Amino acid sequence: MSSSSTSQPSDRGERAAAEANEAIRRYVAGRTIWSQADLAELDRLRTDWRRALQADVTSAA
Repeated sequence: MSSSSTSQPSDRGERAAAEANEAIRRYVAGRTIWSQADLAELDRLRTDWRRALQADVTSAA
């Protein structure tokens, strides 16, 4: 088995986690006031990020 085939799932997981992290960064950039709806959306984005991290850890194992 080649090293590139073993690293691909992790690469996809890392990419998904990085994309989710970037979405959070864009969402919070410059905000100083947070409504309940804003906080709910931030929670949703964080959940997506945590799932991407978990998927990456699971695929690496």
